[in-house]
Amino acid sequence: MKFRRRSIFSVVFALLFFQPVLTPGGASGLSFAAEETFSLKDTAGRSVYPEVDFRWAFAAKTLQDGKDSTQPVTQDMALKSGDQLKMMVELQRKCFVYLFHDNRRDSVKLLFPYALQQFEGDYQPERRYYIPRGEAWFRLDENPGQEVFYLVASAKRLDELEKAYLRHESAEAAFKAETARTLVDLIRELRREHQELSSPAERPVPIGGALRSVEKAQDPDRLDIAAFADEILSTGFVARTYTIDHN
Repeated sequence: MKFRRRSIFSVVFALLFFQPVLTPGGASGLSFAAEETFSLKDTAGRSVYPEVDFRWAFAAKTLQDGKDSTQPVTQDMALKSGDQLKMMVELQRKCFVYLFHDNRRDSVKLLFPYALQQFEGDYQPERRYYIPRGEAWFRLDENPGQEVFYLVASAKRLDELEKAYLRHESAEAAFKAETARTLVDLIRELRREHQELSSPAERPVPIGGALRSVEKAQDPDRLDIAAFADEILSTGFVARTYTIDHN
């Protein structure tokens, strides 16, 4: 596909329930040694152990002054047709991470895990899982519309969410839009239910599927986007929403 018309994306990065209370031991600053401790506090100020702990990276590759530039996706980031996106998940302890893409019309796709059966097999801590897999990237094309990415993580498998996704996947074309909205409504309901029960936080980590409006593209530079990863911790549940306005 050729990308001739310039199209600007407005990326709105929403961090849901982001009220961190960080208590790192040892030296202060942005670098954390392996032996340092990191805990969360509940509403009573008591230290609690994070049941959800994973590293997450969301990167964009853009062309600036004739050169490729790769950077983390941040709030108010502008993208255009031909720019590329890639994500990474690396578990620090066993928890369940889901990444969905919603085209806001009639389709919600599960981008991670690659299939729900993965939770019972190739799903291990301290292993990096890239989305899309390998050296491929998603490339933004010229089809306008709003793209939404939902990142959800839980200490336990979200059976109802998985069932809602499977119903959407198997639905006939005439019911796709309805089942897609049902799935998104469930994600929002889970967010509301867990809002007062979880204590999400995050810290910098100094470490080195086709969609409607993206396609896969090879990464010529082989840059490991893990360099942009944050470590996300929670007492039990995390939800983020990334909204891209594709003009």
